[in-house]
Amino acid sequence: MTDLLTIRPGAGVGDLRFGATRDEVRAAAGEPAEILPSDEESGSELWVYESAALAVGFAAEENFRFVSCETYSAKATFKGETLVGLDRDAAEAALERAGADEGAFLAEDEDGSGQIAVPRLGLSLWFAEHAVESVGWGVLFDDDDNVLWPT
Repeated sequence: MTDLLTIRPGAGVGDLRFGATRDEVRAAAGEPAEILPSDEESGSELWVYESAALAVGFAAEENFRFVSCETYSAKATFKGETLVGLDRDAAEAALERAGADEGAFLAEDEDGSGQIAVPRLGLSLWFAEHAVESVGWGVLFDDDDNVLWPT
């Protein structure tokens, strides 16, 4: 079975590598429960794998190659650290243990929503009600905004 729970910033998720085509992702992960148009980029797609609590993004401008992920799974891990469900202090401690402690907490609302962004890794932790609700990550870019595909 394909690993869809290991967060690999700049590389992909588990066994799926950024840069894969839709056919390659479908062959490895199966049919998505849902295919949605991307809210962020016209013509792009978001494939939802409900059983893994994962959304996989394909960018039209990159010939519909796999470029981003977002997980809502409390089973997903980043360098052995579970992130979904943690409060802010615990999430910051987990990131520090994983070597990603340069993240910056951005805008916390009274309702407990906010974000920890780790730009070097293209990784973001999204908070709702004072706990990590989801983790998002994607491909990395060079100084000229060219995608750095994993090798």
